[in-house]
Amino acid sequence: MTQRQSPASRVAIAGVVGALYVVLSLAVAPIAFGPIQFRIGEALKPLVIQYPVVIPAFGIGTVIINLFSPFAGALELVFMPLVDVTGGVLCYLVARRIGGAFGTYLASLLYALYTAAGVGVVLTVVAGLPYLAAFASVAVSEIILLLLGNTLLVRRI
Repeated sequence: MTQRQSPASRVAIAGVVGALYVVLSLAVAPIAFGPIQFRIGEALKPLVIQYPVVIPAFGIGTVIINLFSPFAGALELVFMPLVDVTGGVLCYLVARRIGGAFGTYLASLLYALYTAAGVGVVLTVVAGLPYLAAFASVAVSEIILLLLGNTLLVRRI
C-alpha cells in the first residue's frame, strides 16, 4: 500500500484486516478468552509495520471480539482496545526506528509482550488470577503468533 492510495482504499484495507482479525480470532472462540488464549488473528498484528493504517482496525476488532468474552466489561471493551492501538503504534515506531529484519522481529516481540501485559491486568482484575501467571500464559501464545505473523506477512511483503 502506498501513500498515494485514496482514503477510501486505506479504509477498505483496514476494514478487511480488521474483519479478518475478528473472524480468525472468533474461529477459535473456546480458547480466545481466559488465561490460556490463542487468538489466531493475533498473527495479523505485525501488518502494522508495513501498513500503519490498520492500527485502529485492531482496536475496533478487539472491541468486537471481546463482546463475546465472559469477562466483557470496561477493561475488555475500553482498556484492551487502547492497549492494542498503542501497542500497534509502538510496534510501528520501533520497526521504523531500528529497521531491517531485526527491527521487525523486535517490534513484533514488544507488541506481543505489551498485549500480554494488558491481558494480564484484565485477567488479574476480573478473574482474580495472579498477574505473572496470567501474563506468562498469554505471552507464550502472543509471542508465537506475532513472530509467526512477522515471518509470514511482514518479511514476505
